[in-house]
Amino acid sequence: MYLRRIALQNFRNHEQTTLDFKSRLIFFIGNNGEGKTNLLESISLLSYLKSFRETDENQLLKWDSPFTFVRAEFEAGGEDFVFEYGIEKGQFKRKKIKINGEVIKKVSDSVGYFRSVILSPPDIQIIESGNVERRRFLDSFISSTNKSYLHHLIEYNRLLKQRNHTLKKETATDKEIEIWNEPLIERDSEIRKIRSLTISRLNLFFEKNLNLLSQGKDPFHITYKPNVLSEENHRERLVGNLRKDRAIGYTSCGSHRDDIPIGFDDKDLSSFGSQGQKRSAVIALKTASFQMILEDTGEAPVLLIDDIIRELDVKRREYFLNLILECGQAFFTTTDLEGIKEYVGNLEIDKEIFVIQNGKVSQGFEK
Repeated sequence: MYLRRIALQNFRNHEQTTLDFKSRLIFFIGNNGEGKTNLLESISLLSYLKSFRETDENQLLKWDSPFTFVRAEFEAGGEDFVFEYGIEKGQFKRKKIKINGEVIKKVSDSVGYFRSVILSPPDIQIIESGNVERRRFLDSFISSTNKSYLHHLIEYNRLLKQRNHTLKKETATDKEIEIWNEPLIERDSEIRKIRSLTISRLNLFFEKNLNLLSQGKDPFHITYKPNVLSEENHRERLVGNLRKDRAIGYTSCGSHRDDIPIGFDDKDLSSFGSQGQKRSAVIALKTASFQMILEDTGEAPVLLIDDIIRELDVKRREYFLNLILECGQAFFTTTDLEGIKEYVGNLEIDKEIFVIQNGKVSQGFEK
């Protein structure tokens, strides 16, 4: 997996930016607010078709601009790809995605071409904020390589929204609500199967990584506690909870309520872990996702590392160094090279440095 070029128009504070990459290790250097993380964000769009920082796509547009456009050229699986992503803001927002010139009509058809793993300071929320953030991480991770899962997830969320909308209508009959039950049960069953298998595999990598990071001191693991246990259990609860669901205005059972504990003996890291333990757990989790993608596809994903190296102690920095050696290409953001130079500066890997100032990029190159 190798990104060769990316071109941005009206993306965040980048009015016109085109970058060519010839190396495996790339640094985006600049002060906070200058636009270096915006570059990382534009690269992540190739994988996830959404920002890892925002839920509102309009925030991607440069202030007062009518559109934003990202064009990228990359190599994956020995093939060359051109990816184009545009958003036009008007009375009705329009989004268009093209791969090799072909318009992609369904989001699920555009994933899996460019695979990346993002490591950024907000990732600590996966541990601290509990199940909502963990489900979001898991859904993004699985969807990046499994189009079937993404399709089931999109359909499940659509059906859930319809059922919740009907629940809020005072005039809706029980039959009008229950018509959504069987389609929801069917999608939930597929989501549950894939989540269960994925977490079982992910946990094997996670435990191994965490053992290395903590030198065996943190025997934590990831488990999966689905909100419903079977199709029949789901059916019974949807019927049994109907009066309550009408009262609260939303569906109270299903995969959107799954628990994903990280810790041990029914104790979750969110409630007892130190900052160091939480940080190690995040690194172990993200590394596990990197390793699973590599195992499943035979190709290392691109690493996107957003200004976190400086926060890590010597042990965790050295662990990152080993991860960088395994990847095909890695992009760093940092305010300066001091503090990480001793760990990556001596790597026998070609490096490129891009300096960002107020959305403008100047290039430096070093071997």
